Amino acid sequence: MRTAYGRIRGAAPGRLWWLGLPVVPVQGYRLARSIPRFPDADGVTGQVGEGERRMKVVTLGDSVTAGYAVGHHRSSVAGQLAVRLAERYDATVMWEACARTGATAGLALELVSQEALAEADLVFVSIGVNDLKNLHSTTRFRREVSTLFDAILEAAPRARVCLLGIPPLDHFPAFPRPLADALGWRGRVFDAIGAEAVRARERMFRIETTEPLRAEMFAEDGFHPSPVLHAAFADAVMAGFETAESATEG
Repeated sequence: MRTAYGRIRGAAPGRLWWLGLPVVPVQGYRLARSIPRFPDADGVTGQVGEGERRMKVVTLGDSVTAGYAVGHHRSSVAGQLAVRLAERYDATVMWEACARTGATAGLALELVSQEALAEADLVFVSIGVNDLKNLHSTTRFRREVSTLFDAILEAAPRARVCLLGIPPLDHFPAFPRPLADALGWRGRVFDAIGAEAVRARERMFRIETTEPLRAEMFAEDGFHPSPVLHAAFADAVMAGFETAESATEG
């Protein structure tokens, strides 16, 4: 599946971008000190719809699923997925966010709640960006993301589980070059690992990014998604969910 990520900067840099790597740690340090800070979203749990059918959506992972800089989960992918499920299936839908800004795949394993996931129909997972920026090895990420996915599938035995592909970080407005190029390169490597893990598991699917990013898709920090991009996530997840459900019914 695809959603509305893509390019926001100009043409890709030349092949010699790596010559600027010595300044990457300095750029990263400056960015960490200067980037605006926001809280995770309020409304970790909520409910929409009045239909007889009862459904539940759980979001799990890092700052995207924690609703960082969004304000309330009504406007995050959690609440927006709940609204779409309620409308599509004439259902009463509960959402619950099991997420924490800064979570890596290993830390996200601690967020896997049997109580939260047992009745879930749909689980949306965002993970990987913190692993790559914290310089975790690909071996460690492959091991930890596999353990995480297996734990989610076990805890949510009837749910479809969707992974958000790692976005093109080299096209985010918050990052100067060559820091952007280094993050983009690592992002593509880690994203391939996540995609491979999804393909190896039943009940899982993935959304990725291809279309142009627009300024309104970012929060004020130029890094985290705004409600506009959360809505794009929800639309793409719903398309994948409905396709998977139709295939099962067929």
